[in-house]
Amino acid sequence: MGGVDSAMMGRLAQRFATAIKRPTLAYAASLCAVAAAAALRAAIGLMMADPPDYMIFYPAILFATLIAGARGGLLATIASALTVWALWLEDPQYASLATFVATATATVFIARAIRIAVLRGVAAEERFRVFQEQSLDGFVIVEPIYEGDTIIDFTWAYSNNAADRLTPAGVKTLKGARILEIFPGENGRAIVQRLVRAFESGGPDDIEARRLLDGQERFVRSSAMRVTGGLAVTFQDVTAQRQSENALRAGEARIRALLDSLPQLIWSTRPDGACDYLSPQWEAFTGVPAKHHFGEGWLDAIHPEDRDGVQQAWTQAAKGGLPYDIEYRLRRHDGVWRWVNGRATAIHNEVGGVHRWFGTSSDITEIVEARSDLELRVAERTRELEESLLERARTEAALAQAQRLETVGRLTGGVAHDFNNLLTVVIGGLDMILKRPDDTARVTRLAEAALAAGRRGERLTRQLLAFSRRQELKLEVVDVTALIQQIEPLMRRAVGEAVNLTIRHEGPVGCGRLDPAQFEAALLNLVVNATDAVPDAGGDVEISIERRTVEQGEIAQLAGDYVLVAVSDNGGGMAPDTLERAFEPFFTTKDVGKGTGLGLAQVYGFVNQVGGAVTIDSSIGFGTTVSLYLPAADTEMEVPAPDRFHTDDSPWAAGLKVLLVEDDAAVRTVTEGLLSDLGCQVEGVSDGPSALTRIQAGDRFDLLISDIVMPGGMSGVDLARAAQARAPDLPIVLTTGYGGERLGDGAATLAWPLLRKPFRAEQLTLALQKALSRSREIA
Repeated sequence: MGGVDSAMMGRLAQRFATAIKRPTLAYAASLCAVAAAAALRAAIGLMMADPPDYMIFYPAILFATLIAGARGGLLATIASALTVWALWLEDPQYASLATFVATATATVFIARAIRIAVLRGVAAEERFRVFQEQSLDGFVIVEPIYEGDTIIDFTWAYSNNAADRLTPAGVKTLKGARILEIFPGENGRAIVQRLVRAFESGGPDDIEARRLLDGQERFVRSSAMRVTGGLAVTFQDVTAQRQSENALRAGEARIRALLDSLPQLIWSTRPDGACDYLSPQWEAFTGVPAKHHFGEGWLDAIHPEDRDGVQQAWTQAAKGGLPYDIEYRLRRHDGVWRWVNGRATAIHNEVGGVHRWFGTSSDITEIVEARSDLELRVAERTRELEESLLERARTEAALAQAQRLETVGRLTGGVAHDFNNLLTVVIGGLDMILKRPDDTARVTRLAEAALAAGRRGERLTRQLLAFSRRQELKLEVVDVTALIQQIEPLMRRAVGEAVNLTIRHEGPVGCGRLDPAQFEAALLNLVVNATDAVPDAGGDVEISIERRTVEQGEIAQLAGDYVLVAVSDNGGGMAPDTLERAFEPFFTTKDVGKGTGLGLAQVYGFVNQVGGAVTIDSSIGFGTTVSLYLPAADTEMEVPAPDRFHTDDSPWAAGLKVLLVEDDAAVRTVTEGLLSDLGCQVEGVSDGPSALTRIQAGDRFDLLISDIVMPGGMSGVDLARAAQARAPDLPIVLTTGYGGERLGDGAATLAWPLLRKPFRAEQLTLALQKALSRSREIA
């Protein structure tokens, strides 16, 4: 009760103290206390003859001091003195009045000190109460219950909210309850025994106890200390912490068991790379206690040849936090060196620094040995493969050589066959002319037949050169669509009226760089082949033209912009074996006498020579499409100047002094005859050096005609250059049956007219006129 009364007085004093924050109310209450004391004095005066005057006012002064402080107490003292003086002192008694004022003032200051102490105690009690109510730890005060001299139980005199939460279901508060009432079983008896020990020893103690609360296991950490009349006990529920620790220990045990079962050698180091843990497997493998390999001692177990490399790799990894992965040899307990793969990974802390290193060393000796054996086998197999490839290359070269010989054989046979036919016409006709030269009509007829056979021989020669891709081309920038439209009438006459020929072009096609004459021949050849493949009635042949961008790898050796000209037909198509041989010379599926087998070979040679490609898409029953990829040109189409020269019977060449250089005596004789018919004075030599000697000797000539391919180490081109250096205004004409590499960059780059063999008088005349005209322009 004493504790309760003091608390009540403290709370009462606190209410009194707060009144001073409202001075008017505090001072009014002080005066009311004085008035009450005066009324009590008057009442006592009615009952007593001589009542005391001042004694009744001391409680009022004490009350005023407690609620209003020293100022309120002094106000009450003055008011009390004035009241007594005015109402009950008949004769002035200054001594007693002064004594009252002095003692009352002393009472005021004593009460003021009491007031301060009470307020501080109440404030401390309030802070303790708030702390306990908000605390997460339980706090109780228990008082013992005796039976005789023996403590049989405890009563909870105080419990905070945290303590009340750690109670069985249905119990709202512990305050006022007995321990064995709340915990009647083994839990309660264990709690009482522990508190008895703490009460008898005086404490404090610190224990952790396991308790069952509503059937659940709880762990409580508690401390008890003896206080006046009982025990102050604090406790904390550490169940979650203990469960975490138990789970951690169990996890560590599982990890340790797992590590002990692994075949790898497990190790760990500090952040600086110093080793401080080695698994039992390491000790078993090396036969050395782990402590001898701590720090950098583990390097002693590494092969001397590998030690520096391993130490350098580990130092770099430890300093830079980089992954560590290296192979090295580690000495086993029996002295055998075994290959191991060492790997380590850094565990980083929250700021990114290295917290620890964890690593393994795995025995990979069998893998290394197998890898070495495999490398040896691969090297051996590679050598065998290289030898096999070399042998295959030799075999393929031999096969290619045999195929070339076979092709040359077919080519020789085909050329011999065709040229024998032509020579039969020429020789037979000439023989018949010699027998009856006076029959003019017959001579004319036979001569025209021989001349036609010669022209056929010329075309055959050009086909052979195109097949070998050695045909001398005159490349021009040509509008392909316009060129095809120009030769469309000729192609329509070639296909006939029974076959439907269509020409289709998609969008702007532009120009291509090609030889127009060779392109015309190639396209006409493809159209004739397509016509032969389609049915006699209802056959369709289509020529499509478009500009196409070829990506790298789409078509072998092509990339860039091309003009695509495709000739398609709806014929029977080609079988795969026929398609493979389509470009072979003299290979034909036509009847004897209807084809030479050089058509597609000529097309192939021409298109490849201009830098393009040819593809064939064909299958049985679905027709054939032959596609020509011709290099596209972005420049404007070149339009050749019209020919300003023509032949006539005027004596324009009469008296011209001509130096003729030709190694073939028969050709030289014929050419001299043609020039003589034109009125020229001709001097002939058989080689370039002889002709150059004449020019350098000062002999003057009006015209130089030279073959390109000649013996003596000087070609016609070389002679022309040397002669032009000596006489810049000398007209020059070059002739050739086939110039080959002697033409250098080609006929288009020559500065002199080029006359191709065989030639007629009209062609010779035109070449001479061009040479003379150029010479006049230079002069």
